[in-house]
Amino acid sequence: MAATALRDTARILGLKRSLRTTLELMPVIRRGLSPSALEHVGKELEMSAQATAESLGLATRTIARRLKDRTPLSIEESERVVRLARVLARATEVLGTREKARRWLLSASRALGGEVPIGMLDTDIGANAVLEELGRIDYGVFA
Repeated sequence: MAATALRDTARILGLKRSLRTTLELMPVIRRGLSPSALEHVGKELEMSAQATAESLGLATRTIARRLKDRTPLSIEESERVVRLARVLARATEVLGTREKARRWLLSASRALGGEVPIGMLDTDIGANAVLEELGRIDYGVFA
């Protein structure tokens, strides 16, 4: 991941410090993100935290409880939120603006079999397909 996208990922998540490598995200995920990270990502996407959680396939009642009680997200929840932040940062880098990245993430993509990219981020395979498509866009290869 490019340094710019890595810095943007930290900012999207609302982390207090910048990241030098993606490996620095591992202890953050293992500790559990603050529920405010989900709110930060949602704000960047112009979505509520609940809608963002739902798009990632997270249990909305559990997320509502975590937001209310301010308890950390689980490892699995944290990983999905970080995945979304990383993809949003990469999409912004490739497409040029946050607004274009947001629109792309929330619109069906013919190259992704008609799927909406954000809806594919609940699995590693889906996230890899989205990142591969961003790579093709970046290099001017259209499916």
